[in-house]
Amino acid sequence: MRKLYILAVLVLFLGGYALSVYRLETVLAEGKTILLPLAPVDPRAPLMGDYMALRYVVNNDIRNALRRQSAAQSAGQKAAQMNAENGGGTDGSASSPTASANSRNIDDESRNAEGFAVLRITNDPVPHAASFVRLDDGSPLQADEFLLAYRLRGYEVLTAATAFYFQEGTAHQYAGAKFGVFKLAPDGKTLLVGLM
Repeated sequence: MRKLYILAVLVLFLGGYALSVYRLETVLAEGKTILLPLAPVDPRAPLMGDYMALRYVVNNDIRNALRRQSAAQSAGQKAAQMNAENGGGTDGSASSPTASANSRNIDDESRNAEGFAVLRITNDPVPHAASFVRLDDGSPLQADEFLLAYRLRGYEVLTAATAFYFQEGTAHQYAGAKFGVFKLAPDGKTLLVGLM
């Protein structure tokens, strides 16, 4: 019975691994090719060992859009709170301390958010180059637009691979890279395939 249990676990593990490899191979073969402009990295350590730390211009664009969105929401909340304090609420009651505590909790939760950004293939300055358009609001996408998944962790926006690993001794080939080359999956996630 124990051997059967071990065999079942092994089959499940290998099946899951094979499915994961199949999904990645499908993205490589069928995914849309996009280029994301690289943002400057720390000049003290752009190349460390056999990998290069990566940052993307689109991450800064998403962070700025999230800040604008948060500022607009908090301005709306402040206006509603002032209206309620002045007796202008729908029920004429004043605002409670729990309302401001709830807004702080929402703000804390939004620092660990996930979502989608809308990008457009601009082909400028190179073919397949993409740039940020807006945060996804559910409106229909144009023909040259696509969704890119992002995660907000603290104050850092993550969209794609944060490091590129290369063969030892080939660092000089990637030191001047301007773009990350990606394959885009239908769910908005990316797979780094190279630098150029």
